[in-house]
Amino acid sequence: MTSRPGGGRTPRPRPAPRAAPPRSAILASAIVFTLLAWALVAVALWPVYRAAPYVLLAVIAIAAGTAIAAAGALLRWPAWGGILASVAVLTIVGVPLAVPGRTVYGILPEPAGLLELASGIVLGWRQLLTIDLPVGSYQALLVPALVLLYVGPLLTASIALRTRRPALATAVPALGFVLAIALGRDDRPLPLSIAAGLGVVLMLWIAVLRRHRRTESLRAGGAANPVDARGAVARAFASATVLLLIAVGAGVAAADALAPPADRVVLRSIVERPFDPRDLPSPLAAYRSAFSLDRASTIALRVSGAPAGSRLRVATLDSYDGVVFAVGSSEVAAASGRFVRIPTEREVETPGERATIRIELLESTGSWLPTVGEFRGVRFAGDDSADLRDRVRLNATTGTAVLIGGAAPETVYELDAVVEEEPSIRLADSAPGATAVPGIAAVSEDVRTWLDGVTAGVDGAGARLQAALDAIREQGYISHGVDPDEPASRSGHSLDRIGELVTRRPMVGDAEQYAVLAALVARELGFPSRVVLGYGPLDGEEASLRSDQLTAWIEVDVAGEGWVPIDVMPPEREIPPAEPQEPVPVSRPQNAVQPPAEVPPVADEQAPPEIEPGERPDEDPLLALLLAIARIGGIVLLAMALIAAPFVGVVAAKAGRRRRRRRAADPTLRILGGWRELTDAAADHGLDIPVGATRREVAGIIGQPQAGVLARVADRVDYAPEPPQPGEADRVWTAVDAVRAGLDAGRRRRDRWRAALSVRSLRRYPGRSSTEPGRRAP
Repeated sequence: MTSRPGGGRTPRPRPAPRAAPPRSAILASAIVFTLLAWALVAVALWPVYRAAPYVLLAVIAIAAGTAIAAAGALLRWPAWGGILASVAVLTIVGVPLAVPGRTVYGILPEPAGLLELASGIVLGWRQLLTIDLPVGSYQALLVPALVLLYVGPLLTASIALRTRRPALATAVPALGFVLAIALGRDDRPLPLSIAAGLGVVLMLWIAVLRRHRRTESLRAGGAANPVDARGAVARAFASATVLLLIAVGAGVAAADALAPPADRVVLRSIVERPFDPRDLPSPLAAYRSAFSLDRASTIALRVSGAPAGSRLRVATLDSYDGVVFAVGSSEVAAASGRFVRIPTEREVETPGERATIRIELLESTGSWLPTVGEFRGVRFAGDDSADLRDRVRLNATTGTAVLIGGAAPETVYELDAVVEEEPSIRLADSAPGATAVPGIAAVSEDVRTWLDGVTAGVDGAGARLQAALDAIREQGYISHGVDPDEPASRSGHSLDRIGELVTRRPMVGDAEQYAVLAALVARELGFPSRVVLGYGPLDGEEASLRSDQLTAWIEVDVAGEGWVPIDVMPPEREIPPAEPQEPVPVSRPQNAVQPPAEVPPVADEQAPPEIEPGERPDEDPLLALLLAIARIGGIVLLAMALIAAPFVGVVAAKAGRRRRRRRAADPTLRILGGWRELTDAAADHGLDIPVGATRREVAGIIGQPQAGVLARVADRVDYAPEPPQPGEADRVWTAVDAVRAGLDAGRRRRDRWRAALSVRSLRRYPGRSSTEPGRRAP
């Protein structure tokens, strides 16, 4: 109590009473909808882990977070009490759930487990973005899932039960769903069905919250007819639910009908890559060193357990700058340059034979880790096996693996792989595939000339590629250029070296040059291609591979088959003598020495100058004025010409296009060109041509009777087997001119100029290509 002037005491203000615990209906709805919403978020996160420990973690984490929030609301804990309880529970259950390998008897956390849990809360998110999916229970990568599925329900239920705006709780699982998608795979379509289900749950929750709020207001204010009011709320709730279900069903059906893109951008698509293969020298550039006299006969590695006929891949190279073939590219979309960590075991969808392959490296392969088939997992031998395992990075696009820091001699590891049987195809009957590969430098004129010569008279991309490969095997001879008894053979695979390979006779090189030549030829003919450095095909399950057995082959993407390996090395045979590269000079008889030409004498006297130095002729004032006017006029005209050049260019481009269409040799193309001219004129006049519109629909948009006639004529000549009638093309163009004049009729001069200078028809506009699905108009 405090004194006041009147002698009394002012009572101290009483602390605000704590909020009453929520009603049972509100508590039950908050718990139910929190569990449902976060269960759907957990389902969206499933592709990241795809392991039984994740299921257990999701169930316990969601239940624990919701239970703590409900207990805090019922027992009216202060904020700091709820935080302490949340941290305590996370510490107790975090290690057994998210780091199960760091527990005693699977329950009690080890000190190292607590450290990994703490570091995973901060660093686990980035680690999750730099590893191949799914990760399973690898290391501490379950920690991000634990944080999301524990803290998310805790915040959701707390906001719903302890704030004045409970509807804001629906934003938390929505954000959690977005984060789950952002952490997921970039080669899977969006889970639209899960998104629709989450939307239904959240909308229903909002409707229930409105019903609770209306009930609270009725209890507080006493409505005139509470029964009618509650009935109105129930009817509104039921109608909103029905409309929501109908809308969601229609949306899901439409989404399923449309084919979403297979690839999408997620966080792992834009995160900085921890390993860049471009920082390493090209392994193909060091190919010739494997054949040095001191290394050629030594055992490089031993392989056991590999199926017969399989290949041992050291590196896959698909980018070429004119000097070296390399792994990966600086292009953003070059997936072949993205190397990520791998979990304990990868999911492999490729059909084939599962094998466990033991590889012992007797020589270092640098940073490249040899693999066989489709990589599933790897286990190293030795005391440092865990460290070596963590240093492995894989590019699933090319099947190339690396060991950061390098693979030292005596490294032993076991590969779990799926080895697919090589497809047996007729390359001559094949067509190029559509796999995206990094761009490469253009081939030289020598290679292009050689390719034209060996494929002369051959039609079809596959047949031309087969002819080129046959020519390489027929014309080529093998020499590594390291033995004094071998013919000279320059190392390297630059454009200059490949040009020398195809122009020198005989053609002399080794796998480095022949594989690059074949890959460049395949690209020139439209086949996506890449060079593979490795060993094989292997003869049996047990193999000791010498250093000089290292080779290179190419893989080409064939439509319907995927990547197909092709050996391009010529057979071993004796190399004939080299043909002379320069013509032998021919001696010719010398001509008789001609007498020196007479030099005309120089005149002693020069004509006197008509104008003495320093003197200037009299200038005509009128001429000077005219020259000044002409100079100013020329500058003005030049400026006007520069300003008018773009507009004149647009008009000239349209006139040239119209002339080409009107003078086409084929009457069918002239008629279709007339229709295209009409649609271009309509677009330039601002008419909106929808995507997918038919010719008759476009004619209806133009709104002139002759346009409908032209649409029917264009459809007939485009699809009917009989040719157009004589003179019909001229009549079509006469009608086109009339319709174009009709488009200008009634418009202001400014609008006509705007249509004439519009560039809309010079570029692709909505509905342009879809109005002519048949023959291609000029």
